[in-house]
Amino acid sequence: QSLCRGVSCVLPLKREGRIERIIYLIPLIATVSAAVVQDLRDWRIPNRLIAIGLMQGMIISAWMHGFGQGLLVSVSGSVIPVLILYVLFLMRALGAGDIKLFAVAGTFVGTDVVRVMIYSFLAGGVISLFFLLKEFLLSITNRKGLPEKKFDRRVMKKRVHFSVAIMCGVMCYVMICIWG
Repeated sequence: QSLCRGVSCVLPLKREGRIERIIYLIPLIATVSAAVVQDLRDWRIPNRLIAIGLMQGMIISAWMHGFGQGLLVSVSGSVIPVLILYVLFLMRALGAGDIKLFAVAGTFVGTDVVRVMIYSFLAGGVISLFFLLKEFLLSITNRKGLPEKKFDRRVMKKRVHFSVAIMCGVMCYVMICIWG
């Protein structure tokens, strides 16, 4: 038995069923949603929210997988994003809050956090393409009254709320897990 049918979720569970799967993932969705709201409002994800998410993930994993296995799943899932994405943080390509948000997702989904990360980076690419297309169309119509030289510099200085892409990645994972 696994949390999800098919190839997306590979973790064996002590308890299996549609209700358990939904209950298992609702706190993850709520925590990531709250993080997106905070990030959009303040350009930061509070450590208090991250701590609450980490605790929720560990408790729910311990309940779903048994105490020892659940904590092992949670810890491994929260360490993987930190190890993989630390280089992006050093390059200032990804914020610490985004990496911690991936760690929160990892406490819920274990090593499947790699899938969440892949879905999130794909979503981030799509979001970036839409952003660049919008900026390009605005520059063609010159609605912002900017000379051509300033377009490239201004676009490069824009920051992106990657928490939105993380939310998209989490939702893709959830949809595959529940209905996959």
